Amino acid sequence: MVEKSLDRPTVGSRLREKRQETGISIRELARRTGFTASFISQVENEKANVSLDSLRRIADSLGVQILYFFTDLSQTGPAAYEGAFTPSGEKKAEGGRFPERGLPLIKADMRPRLFLPEPGITYELLSSRVDHKMEAFMGRIMPGSGNIARQLHVPTEEFIYCLSGSLKVGIRDQEFTMQPGDSVYFAGQDLIYLTSATETEESVWLSVITPPAF
Repeated sequence: MVEKSLDRPTVGSRLREKRQETGISIRELARRTGFTASFISQVENEKANVSLDSLRRIADSLGVQILYFFTDLSQTGPAAYEGAFTPSGEKKAEGGRFPERGLPLIKADMRPRLFLPEPGITYELLSSRVDHKMEAFMGRIMPGSGNIARQLHVPTEEFIYCLSGSLKVGIRDQEFTMQPGDSVYFAGQDLIYLTSATETEESVWLSVITPPAF
């Protein structure tokens, strides 16, 4: 059964924490990302929403992956993902830290989560570590939301399985409408768009990506 009630963490506090830790001013981060200092400040104070593409630009400028902004509800905090990868997406041979999870099981109420109010999507990390050969997510998108497809920085292969609701997926020049139980497999660079195909209910899907690039 799919969970319906979730805590919905935001990214502002994690952004401020990392920026201050690295000694980067709001103005400098604005310069690196191409955003305004006012926008960065509003995101940190949770007065402005941030899109997935904007968050990726911020993460790249801070030298972390988007996984850094996930709120881990277990003992291992989001900082465990920090420094694990180079800006190009390659795993570091030394110096990177990974979640110290001794068991492969992740309890349903202890998944690292990321909520983006714009465009209304929640990601839940399903894989226990980020140094494996694939990563798995559960995505939840609000009805009527727009395109959430993202351009990853390395070539990938991806599998999507629709759990509930309805998804519209554009792969190259083809469009597919996914209903519960449908699945699709594709090269990551071929994904053009992924949107909700329903105006009445939340859509939920599983996504598996290899190699890890989120």
